[in-house]
Amino acid sequence: MTKTAKMLVATALSLCLTAAAPQPRFNTPQDVAAIKAVEKILATELDMNKLIDHYADDAMVLDIYAPGIFKGRDQIYAGFAPQMAKIKALRHSVPEMTIATNGNFACAAMQIAFEPTLQDGSRFKMNLRQLDAFKKIDGRWQIVQQHISLPLDPQTLQAITAAPIQPRPLTWSRTPLEAPSTTAEQGKREIREFMDVGGASLGLDMLMKYYGPGDDILLYDSLHPKALIGRQEIRDYYAGMMGSYKGIKLSMPHFAVDSDGSFGVQIDTQDITLTMNDGSKRNIALRQSDCMRRVGGKWYSFFEMVSYPVDMTTNRGIMEGPGAKE
Repeated sequence: MTKTAKMLVATALSLCLTAAAPQPRFNTPQDVAAIKAVEKILATELDMNKLIDHYADDAMVLDIYAPGIFKGRDQIYAGFAPQMAKIKALRHSVPEMTIATNGNFACAAMQIAFEPTLQDGSRFKMNLRQLDAFKKIDGRWQIVQQHISLPLDPQTLQAITAAPIQPRPLTWSRTPLEAPSTTAEQGKREIREFMDVGGASLGLDMLMKYYGPGDDILLYDSLHPKALIGRQEIRDYYAGMMGSYKGIKLSMPHFAVDSDGSFGVQIDTQDITLTMNDGSKRNIALRQSDCMRRVGGKWYSFFEMVSYPVDMTTNRGIMEGPGAKE
């Protein structure tokens, strides 16, 4: 089949899907309540034998501390169980939680204040960010992707464990999610292309094309202590950073994606080589997760988290990529 013929088939399929698919039921009370119930269990339950049942078999988790990459239930269990074993009791509050769901997929973006009591009686406080992606599997909401992080001090790169949580509501657009306009498999392929191209954006204008299409967007960046909401805040924040380099090469050692043709979720690790404006090279390694929507045949990110893993010994963010010492 020629390229033109393939494009015509894809267009016809898209039109059929658009005509046949009903408008998604955005944030029904039942789905939102069910997702909140799972999040409450995840934030309070200390028994991993009970927690692990809320993760899909092939779920991928990016945890705070390096290396912090868990794939599948066995690795997730092994990664979290030692952490849970150190805790005797746990208090928490969730000042900020924003949920989006179409009944098939869902995302919860939140800032959580934890106050654990350890087995030796000591206590500490930790305010973290979390972006969870859910999929309804056999009638149950299960986590397919999870990204947990702490913001870093931009000057020292020390993890900020007590960053103030300043909750602000996200005002959804009139149509937050459209009906599926492509197949699930095509959606996954398009999201991979989205990341390959958009993740290597050159310049602020190119980057901003991947957020939206309206202002109902929320972003947690590793070097900013609170949520960025709306296109203008995101644009202002990234303006200086995006103007500091003139070349970029990107690879993603770890990548997972899922979609229903309307709602998409992706999580990855990235090795990036930047050519700075003065010609020098800089290697960085970061983690990113996105919740996306397909509008007018194009994917946009509306929830995003970007983070660096933290060294548990020094409590410092690890930014250097694999080529940093070459």
